Amino acid sequence: MSQQEKVSYIEFISNAIQSYQGFTSSEKKFALDNINDWIDNSGSLSTLIKKFSTLSLDIQPFIQEKKLALV
Repeated sequence: MSQQEKVSYIEFISNAIQSYQGFTSSEKKFALDNINDWIDNSGSLSTLIKKFSTLSLDIQPFIQEKKLALV
């Protein structure tokens, strides 16, 4: 994944997080504050899922609802 693709992907994921009704405002802030560190150059969501799960149990329904690939 190129740097431009990563930036676009992070923007896409950020918008999805902001619009998702299943997250509280503090969960959204936590995710958005850290998303750049949680998505690696391959576009993997593994770290995002692991870290976000420490605050919210609702990450899997989010991934499924937004039809995000688990790279």
